[in-house]
Amino acid sequence: MNPIAWGIPATCAVFSAALLSLAASAQSLPQNSVPAGTTTRTASFMVSVMVDNDCMISNSNTLQFGHVAPVLGASTGAGLALTGQTTHFSVVCSKNTRYTLYLNQGSTASSTVDRRLMSGSTPGNMDQLQYQLYLDPACSTIWGDGASGSAGGISGVGSGSPQLYTVYGRILPQDTPNADLYSSIITASLTF
Repeated sequence: MNPIAWGIPATCAVFSAALLSLAASAQSLPQNSVPAGTTTRTASFMVSVMVDNDCMISNSNTLQFGHVAPVLGASTGAGLALTGQTTHFSVVCSKNTRYTLYLNQGSTASSTVDRRLMSGSTPGNMDQLQYQLYLDPACSTIWGDGASGSAGGISGVGSGSPQLYTVYGRILPQDTPNADLYSSIITASLTF
């Protein structure tokens, strides 16, 4: 069954029968003649639909720094070398929808947008690893959540097609934490 016509066949069938009946009546009239006393009246009605704005974030990928080697014998605060990586995700918004895209502080306890932290995965490891997320490849503007005094988010206008965004991440110089796998979950949010 045609999905568009589902639930309507009875109505369409009655309408079609009425049209066939009218067509048969019209054929019985002599050509170029109008029945005496025929009057035509018309009425108009509006057809409308409201198209809503909508947005979604898709195709998000892990920001993977890989293996970071400690700088052995380094002075305090330089136990890890500065390391950078990128990741991408897409935003799709309906045409001409203005939006702003934010990144939160992450899931690690005591992490803030200005001082993002990852926690270790080994039970009992209380060390945390400092990193940061930026709007630009020069890593000069922190990509924030729009609420905690950070530079905030990035604004755009929807085109109806995916728009690709790059997140620039850095592991910051710091004392060497315990050897472990460190991670945090960042939540991206859209306001529109």
